[in-house]
Amino acid sequence: MEKDIELLWLPLARVATLTGKSVKTIRRMVEDGAYVSLKRTVPSGKTHTTKSFIMSGQELADMDKAYCRKHRMKPILMCKEEMTILEAQRISIFVIGYTKVKEDNHAGD
Repeated sequence: MEKDIELLWLPLARVATLTGKSVKTIRRMVEDGAYVSLKRTVPSGKTHTTKSFIMSGQELADMDKAYCRKHRMKPILMCKEEMTILEAQRISIFVIGYTKVKEDNHAGD
């Protein structure tokens, strides 16, 4: 496989929202092996916090993209990280949060 394939990691709470399941259910699904999860320390205001992230397949990535479009949001990305997964190097991107997209007042001009 190619070295520069990017993997998208979504916050556990976002995966719960996208799938219509509770955070507790998503955690159980991680324990059962349905999702791959890991934790990363991310900035949170003036401090840092540890968040759980779920490795996104194409379906979750598409759901997240549609959700962002519908709710006029854009993801806030953490720095790219090179990881070894199944003995291959992969570049991963972590979505650490979301921000509202400002209205474009010139859209009809």
